[in-house]
Amino acid sequence: MKKYIALAALPLLVVSCSTTPSKLKLSDISERPSQDAAQFSEAKLNEGMSYPTRVVDQSATSSLDVTEDSAGLASGFGTRQVRNFTNIGMRSTSRGSHIVRKEANRYAETVYDVGDQGTQILRDESVAYTGLVNNGTERVLHAGGTAVCGVMTAYSNTMESTTRGIFGGLLRCVVRDTKPYMVGSLNDTVVDNTMPGAGWRKRLPDLSSYAPAPAAATSGKAVYTSAK
Repeated sequence: MKKYIALAALPLLVVSCSTTPSKLKLSDISERPSQDAAQFSEAKLNEGMSYPTRVVDQSATSSLDVTEDSAGLASGFGTRQVRNFTNIGMRSTSRGSHIVRKEANRYAETVYDVGDQGTQILRDESVAYTGLVNNGTERVLHAGGTAVCGVMTAYSNTMESTTRGIFGGLLRCVVRDTKPYMVGSLNDTVVDNTMPGAGWRKRLPDLSSYAPAPAAATSGKAVYTSAK
């Protein structure tokens, strides 16, 4: 501190030593001598304090440089190591997960392949045995149908032959229609006169019992009809 005070008083000593006594004139005396003295002292004080200021500024700058460099050293080292170990941990985790996934996928694919082969065999054998059963069923039904068809065909042929035999013989016969005037004709033997034929004549019904009553015997009442 004494060093800084001595440096501040140095300009005043220089001013006092450099001035030489001279004869003052009235015109040389300022109207405000204190102003000149104050300005001169201010300039010399600032000039004298420039060195201590530079010393203090350099000291502060050096202290801040040391602080900044030390902090940079600590943060650079710390963050770099954190990044390095973090990268190691992340890479190890990723590769470990990849290994587990790869091995699990390999075992899973094996299981899937075995399952696919088993289901394919089951499908093929199911189709094959179903085809065997279906083929047997079809053949048995076909044989039964053939037998039934043979019986039906034989029956149909028998009936057709019988029909052709009966009606083939009858169709060759020509039967003449009997006439009413023929004695002992077929029409005379039929009581109800329902025998058809070209010479058939149906007898009219006997309506004598349905003769209308005389007019005198009728009453004055109107005859009932269904019409209202």
